[in-house]
Amino acid sequence: MKCSICTDVNLTISDCQGIEIDYCPECRGVWLDRCELDKTGFV
Repeated sequence: MKCSICTDVNLTISDCQGIEIDYCPECRGVWLDRCELDKTGFV
């Protein structure tokens, strides 16, 4: 998947305690899929 900000950079997928985090190595933007923010415990 491409970064919606950088448009030409592929997102990197990282697994953090069972939560799949998509992030852009260029702008460092972070994207979570539906319900993943709830799993973090920050909400």
